This record gives sequence, C-alpha cells and structure tokens, in this order.
Amino acid sequence: MKFLIFLSLFITSTLYAQSNRFSDRDLFDLAKVWGFIKYYHPAASQGKIDWDDALLKSLCNPNKSSTDEIITSWLDQADQSLSDQIAMRKSECDSITLRNYDDSWINKLNPANRKRLLDLTAQPKNVGSFYSNPVENSIRFNSTNEKTYTQFSADIKMLELFRIWNAIEYFYPYKYLLDEKWDHVLQKYIPLFKKIKTETDYKSAVMQLAAEIQDSHVEIKKTLQYDVVGKFSAPFIFQIADGKVVITGIKDEAKMMNANLEVGDLITKINGKSVLESLNINSKYFAYSNEAVKLREAYSYLFSSNDPNSVIEGVKKNGKAFKTVMERTERIFQNEWDKDGIPNYQLFYKNKTYTYLTYNEKESRLNPTYPLDDKVYFEFASLKATEIPSLMEKYQDTRGMVFDLRGYNNDGSLIKIFDYLLSKPEHFGIMTQADFSQPGKFCFVDNIIDKSYKFAGRNNPNAYKGQVVVLINEYTQSAAELWAMIFKKVPNVIFVGSQTAGADGNKTSIKMTDGNEIIFSGLGIYYPNGDETQRIGIQPDIVVHLTVESIRNNHDLLLLKAFELIDQKK
Repeated sequence: MKFLIFLSLFITSTLYAQSNRFSDRDLFDLAKVWGFIKYYHPAASQGKIDWDDALLKSLCNPNKSSTDEIITSWLDQADQSLSDQIAMRKSECDSITLRNYDDSWINKLNPANRKRLLDLTAQPKNVGSFYSNPVENSIRFNSTNEKTYTQFSADIKMLELFRIWNAIEYFYPYKYLLDEKWDHVLQKYIPLFKKIKTETDYKSAVMQLAAEIQDSHVEIKKTLQYDVVGKFSAPFIFQIADGKVVITGIKDEAKMMNANLEVGDLITKINGKSVLESLNINSKYFAYSNEAVKLREAYSYLFSSNDPNSVIEGVKKNGKAFKTVMERTERIFQNEWDKDGIPNYQLFYKNKTYTYLTYNEKESRLNPTYPLDDKVYFEFASLKATEIPSLMEKYQDTRGMVFDLRGYNNDGSLIKIFDYLLSKPEHFGIMTQADFSQPGKFCFVDNIIDKSYKFAGRNNPNAYKGQVVVLINEYTQSAAELWAMIFKKVPNVIFVGSQTAGADGNKTSIKMTDGNEIIFSGLGIYYPNGDETQRIGIQPDIVVHLTVESIRNNHDLLLLKAFELIDQKK
C-alpha cells in the first residue's frame, strides 16, 4: 500500500515537474511559434512531419534548451523535410481582411529565427492544409487529421492547449470581437494547464478555455459538464424572468412533492444566494455570445452540483413565501428533451385564449400556420418549402403575417418565401471564410454560403402588402438569425421580442487530443455593409420580455404584441 501511494506521488510530482521545466513566458513563445510553423511552413502544413511529436519531444527533453534553440531546431527539422509544390488556389475573394491577423510578435524573437519566420509570412507558398482544410472544395476549417492519444500526461495536455489556442488564433472568424485579446487568453491558461494533475483538472481547464471563445455555438461534443459542475440538477424544468426562476414543468414528481414544490412556484434564492449570484458560480464553464444566452443556458449549470441537496427559497403562486430543502435529481446526457423549460404557450388575445401551436400527428411536426381573423401566424421552424406557394397565396389578402423565428429551420430552400414578401431581389448578406493559403487572413465574398443565395426575392409587383411582424428572442440562433437578416429587407417589417443569440456561421470543430471535439462558428456572417450579427445578434424594434406572470399563465406576450401591432395598421 505504501508503495502504491509512493508511486502515485512520484507520478504526480513527475508530471508537475515536466510541465514546470519552462517558464510561462517560454511556453507562450513556443505556443505561438509552434502554431505558426504548423500552419505556414510547407512541410509542417502539408503533414510531412509529425508536428505534435516535435512539440512533445521538446517538452520532455531533459536537456535544458532555450526557447531560441528549440525554435531553431523546429525550423531546421521543417526545412530539412520534403514538401510538395502546391499550385496557388484560385481566389474568389472580393477582399482580404487582416483584422484577425497579427505577426508583429515575430519581431520579438532573435534575429535569425525572426528572419526565417518573416520569410514564411511575407511570401507564403506551398502552404498546405493537412491540419486545417483537407477536404477538397470545403470552405471550413477541418481538423480531422489531428492525432489522438490514449495516455494522460502533462505534456499532452499542454499540447492540447497549444492545439486549441492556435486553431482559434488562425481560423475563428470572430476572434477580433472577443472581450479579451486572444494572446492574453493564452497567457492566462498556460499556468492553469501546467497545474493539471487529474482528468477532472483537465476537463475543468478545457471547459473554461472553450468558454473564452464567447460564441453561443461553442460546445464540447462529448459533454464534460457533469464531471465539472456536478451530476445532479433540479427535479424540475424552469425559465428565468426578472432575475427569478419560474418552475414550468416536473422531472421528478416524488422529489417535487417532498420539497413541496409545484409548477408556477417562484425561486428567488439557492443556498442563500440570489439567482443571479448563483448563475455566476458555474457560468465560467459555458460559452455564450451575450448575456441573453447566459440566462438561456442556465439549465446547464444553475442547479448543477455533486451535492444531492440544496436549500431554496421563493414565493408560491398564492404569494406565500417558502424555504425548503430540495433533493436534486441525476442528469442523463442526451436525454434532456426538456432542458430549456419552455412551456406550451398560448395566446391570450381580446379576452380569449387560443392554442396556436397545434401538433400534426400524421406529419410528426407542429402545424406551420395558425390563422386568426385577418391575421396569420407562421411557425417558421416547421415550415416546408413545398408549402410556401399555396400558403402565401391563401393568406395574400390578410392584414398581417407573423413569422416566429424562436425555433430553428436551416432549410435554405425556404428563401422562396421572400418571392412573395419582396417586390424586387435584395442582397441580404456577405461572408468571410478562412484563407487557408494565408492562415489568419479571411476572405470576404459577397454572398452567404453559396452564390445562389446572394439575393432573396424576385421582381414581384404583387408582393404582400400587409404588415409583417417577426418574433425573435435568445432562442433565435444561427440559421434563424440568418433568416432574421433576410426579413430585415421586407418593407416596414417590425421585429418584436429581445436580443437574439449572436451566433451565426456554420459549425466547425477542433479535434482534441482524446478525440473529443470543440465546436465553434467557422464562417463569418455579416450584413451587406459589413455590420456584425455575431455577439450583437438581431435587435428588436419593440422589446418584449416574458414576465413571471406570463410564464405562470403560459401567455405568449410576443405574439400578443404582434397581433396588436397588426390591428393598429390602417
């Protein structure tokens, strides 16, 4: 037993000693240079060298080489390796943006290494895409060729940091929008990764690093959150309004009864802390583009813990205050259909209640429209392109149309709906994609994803004349935000709701050392004038938030406001 304890302590101290052989400043310089050579040097970028191995050998080498000596040896190794002659890619860029690119750090290296690196960036040629874009005709970052490792060591985890950080450094289109400079993020995480001794330390560090990307698309594909923030959560589903939790559904009826909790109860404190204070305990582990998504994603961490019990305080529907011990319930990943806590909202309009979301059992989807008097509601997430001509003709003479973008539909062929809403073709957006022959630089193209999507609408003198209202909130994300951008082109359109998620651009991934993946937005999406939607999202013309009472009563205030606006139209 003593031997096992000694062996464990020896392994731990060895890992710690290896990771501390270099100063934080040395590791910062090595991370920058290693990534630059990986993506810019012909031999390394073409995958002719095992570039992971070059780093790992340098990290574990007992000879105390200086960073200058290691960089020189890396360049010598790369220069001595064979590489292919690569034909220059034909660029379809309208322009190149350098706002994500900065090679000024190279000037701080010693003169010999500085010249060699500057030569690579001054006239990049034969730059391969083995580590960045191996799929022919793809416009997105792709790291499928990265190696994976079964063993756990401090050096491999430092490699993990170098790999993730450099992938974002060169291929994240919105890096320039981050609150903190990406170099500063590297400086902050080097000491954190040096302290990694256990799998839990590692998972915590990776989750925090991924959260620094500040992109609502970010997720770690194989979830780590239960090991880091806790395997237990609340026995109910919920939403947050006015800084308070409203219980909207039941997950574990027995535990709800034991705590005397009911749907509609208001929770104001968790273990003595306010809801907003409690949010900040674990929110550092989750990425979000803006504060609206921080609240939206609260189900991931607000009640999460490895402690099976918590003390909660709040107010019952009858106004009576309560304080109770709540037993948490175990979470099951990939079985959380209820995670967002959204109740089945109804429309309370002119003193009547309408169930506007109706399910079509035969087609296994919500019905895409709900007509009421001289108005029609479109549940955009369930809409099919084949239905558009008949539906638009059917409702052509209505007083107003409401399009609900709080769901998700990425069927590009739905763009034909704008043939009926616009009187002429409209250019609605532009895009940036990585220039893989000059990593870190991004190429502007004057369309979104495909040339066939450059314009929405057609010449149509009989375009819809009624009032168009679009519903948005923090659940409006990615493709839904792109649809919102196009709806902006509809004359006199009114957006009702709240700030959207601020995450637009196709998802792509970074392959981690254990084979797991970090997802992030791989393309940049912009309005035609270059304005961003990332992080900013789509802003409503009329702000409407759900309230505690509207959630308790399942009333959809956004749709109510939309119908009222249409009624006001002369």
